[in-house]
Amino acid sequence: TEKVLMVATFGSKVIAARGTSIYSADPGGSSWTSIDSGRTSAGKYRFERYNFDTTDKLIVVDGANAPTVFNSSLTATDVSASSVLGAKYVVAFSDHMFYSGMSSTPQEIVFSTPFDEDNFTVAAGSGSFSVDNIITGMKVFRDNLFIFCESRIFKLTGSSIADFVVSDVTRDIGCINGDTIQEFAGDLIF
Repeated sequence: TEKVLMVATFGSKVIAARGTSIYSADPGGSSWTSIDSGRTSAGKYRFERYNFDTTDKLIVVDGANAPTVFNSSLTATDVSASSVLGAKYVVAFSDHMFYSGMSSTPQEIVFSTPFDEDNFTVAAGSGSFSVDNIITGMKVFRDNLFIFCESRIFKLTGSSIADFVVSDVTRDIGCINGDTIQEFAGDLIF
């Protein structure tokens, strides 16, 4: 049997992903409905809940396929930009969607325009930047986006392309497994 690679709650549903499909079910229910299938070579599924336009959404990345957005009706829409194809990590920060962990650009972060996870028009506020280490995870904490790498940690501050600033937190320690990054007792631990 395949093991479940992601479980999330979204609205009144439980969302689970394994293999090539993403499913939904009612809490306590015994039947699962496929809401997205046909994914290829999917790795570990990761998700982010967000609301840019008064509609709750869930975005899912799997390290191989296009990021997929589910609206409150569980309708799936793929993010179309090739620059974020195969993203392993996704996080909403300062009303932008940030993507990283693409296999061809493991040190790059690509961010969308404000309030639109699928718009990458530079003139409208999207962009990208690179750090000098392989990214292993991202976490929003206290109005900052922390970027964890294999042997370094960076922090992004600001609210738009006009004032985003990346600075070093440390160049002496990193995070091998980004899935360990958690907020605990008012601190960020990993």
